[in-house]
Amino acid sequence: MSQSDAKNSSSNPSPSRRLEGDASNLLTLEDAGPVQMGFWVPNRVWATARFLVPLRDEIAAKRKAGTLAPLQPAMQTFKSWVTSHSVYRMWVNSMIEEANRYVAGLDEPTRKEIRKDGDAVWIEGYDSFFEILNEIITTSPSFNKTVMVGTPMNGFLAVAMATKAGLALFHDATFNDQFKKILDTWNTFLKSSPSLDKLDIEHPEKKGSWISRAAWKAGVWDQMVHDKNAPGYGYDSWNSFFIRQFVPGARPFQGNPKKDINIGCETTPWQYENHVALETGFWIKDVNYSLLDLFAGQRQWAKLFEGGQLYQGFLSATHYHRWRAPLDGTIVRSWVQPGTYFAQRPWQGEGEGTWEGTESQPYLGHVAARAIFIFEHASCGYVALICIGMVEVSTCVIEPSTYLVEEGADPVSITRGEEIGHFEFGGSTHVMIFQKDRVKLERWARQAVKHQNDANPTAMGSVIAKAVGHRDE
Repeated sequence: MSQSDAKNSSSNPSPSRRLEGDASNLLTLEDAGPVQMGFWVPNRVWATARFLVPLRDEIAAKRKAGTLAPLQPAMQTFKSWVTSHSVYRMWVNSMIEEANRYVAGLDEPTRKEIRKDGDAVWIEGYDSFFEILNEIITTSPSFNKTVMVGTPMNGFLAVAMATKAGLALFHDATFNDQFKKILDTWNTFLKSSPSLDKLDIEHPEKKGSWISRAAWKAGVWDQMVHDKNAPGYGYDSWNSFFIRQFVPGARPFQGNPKKDINIGCETTPWQYENHVALETGFWIKDVNYSLLDLFAGQRQWAKLFEGGQLYQGFLSATHYHRWRAPLDGTIVRSWVQPGTYFAQRPWQGEGEGTWEGTESQPYLGHVAARAIFIFEHASCGYVALICIGMVEVSTCVIEPSTYLVEEGADPVSITRGEEIGHFEFGGSTHVMIFQKDRVKLERWARQAVKHQNDANPTAMGSVIAKAVGHRDE
């Protein structure tokens, strides 16, 4: 990279106007702008309100009629656990109260946008919190043409988890251990045949259908494997649909494998940083990355990348969610790092009453559940790929298991394009890190911030970096 490139791209301030991630994420009708389907967070008031309020009303009607399903065993256990631990019961109640207080303080036009009668209650109360969660984990995510596509739990918690109590709750390791059991229960349902209700070939236009005309128009099935005549489009569960494959040949890996590194995740560019520090205050106002924390305290691996370059890209729920090896070489270390699920960066400018999300992507790379790969390439040196779960996308799977390389184990050979793992349900983010002075990143990656609102993601298999000083034989 030239000195001018480094100077211009080492610090990438976000543009003054974003569709997401700034103060416009507040619940307000002012300067509303367009809504982008599939982005993680509700960047406009109606995206979440029009999801949560009908769900809340439906549950209330079922409760009144005596037809509300009992809590799932895992949910009942979770509620009993929270109830029996005073600190967590206090935090849950406080989170609900703070969310309701925030919404009640909004201006009248905004409250009426949420609900015509001006009802500003966001979550009715303690029991309702568990009832809504229970309803979510017994259904499959719906397709729709808003930012809420595929992430119902995020929509439910969007306001509450940004409150002071929500921040405390979702950064607590003990609470996260218990909450993971709820996510695991939902994951089990999404791997079962009843979860195919929204891939119903007999009723393709039913509400929330992933095989509707609208879903096709949105690109859900572009170049993806499917069988229109088979039940579930040929899939045996919602989760198997979610990690659907491209048709053979749809994403060829480009460039010269001797000198080029490809992207192994299909992502929309989000952030770039040069001269990445070994340790920084990654939680403070400005976007910072801390290598030591990205690698979960594994200093011996973090130091390899000190002063290097970092690219981060975002996956919506409609993207391809499998990972493929970005290079020809070896995997020298890989592991799944447990972490948070609904935590967001404190003091990020997305404070109380705003949304989890895209502004927190750099932060989540340091604290969220993630799969970490470290590769070695003959010309480009060490390259890291970190696949990061966001909110309900808590499951990161390295597969096949031969690509789980323990500390001290022999490196495992890999060929670019080989599948190395996948996310399960929802959207997510990923980071690629390169050693200092070993590669030059493509312009689109160095200018990632300018591409945050691209209509389509950068295709998997695109070249992201080239070896410095390499000559073709």
